[in-house]
Amino acid sequence: MFSLSTKASVTCCGAVQLGKYVACDSFDETRPLRVVTHAHADHLMGLSQSLENCKKVLMTPATKDLVNVLRSQITPAKSVIETLDYGRTLQHNEERITFFKADHILGAAQVLVEGHEEERIVYTGDFRIDQTPVLESDTLVIEATYGCPDCKRSFNVDVKEQLVSKVKQGLEHGTVYVFGYHGKLQEVMQILNSTDIKAPFVASGKVFQISEA
Repeated sequence: MFSLSTKASVTCCGAVQLGKYVACDSFDETRPLRVVTHAHADHLMGLSQSLENCKKVLMTPATKDLVNVLRSQITPAKSVIETLDYGRTLQHNEERITFFKADHILGAAQVLVEGHEEERIVYTGDFRIDQTPVLESDTLVIEATYGCPDCKRSFNVDVKEQLVSKVKQGLEHGTVYVFGYHGKLQEVMQILNSTDIKAPFVASGKVFQISEA
């Protein structure tokens, strides 16, 4: 276990522990509450165990819709799942859990845990700076998948414009194939839909279902 402070730590299984009761993005048998910050596979680790053992599994409504597609309808008979809208607070004993938007994929959330001492513990989950609100905190856990300086982009351009330009160039020669994670593929579709590109999207069944959600 890697201790970040007396109020936050990360277990060897990747669970981000906040306060006394919350574990985020992996199963932790010592915590009654499991949070799923978003529907990417590396944040769904141990979900089946959490559904069987936790008092509550918390996620946003959109994340629940996506997880239902990815995990083939996990919700029947799984009453431990509780959806939490952005800005709504759940009380568990002396602690309060609130979700805030994270600019990553549909349904992605930051997690704020407040205890009886009013200390604010925040976990960002995956996020982009552009449209992610900065939350006041006493303890801050930052998801830093690309936090290494080696991951810094070597270019300073609008990647959305770059994407549209590349797709337009490709369509002049035929079909354009786009590969990406769930959530990011749908973001690409939204970006292209907002342009004058008229080419149809052809997708696999799973990608289609997630796009519907």
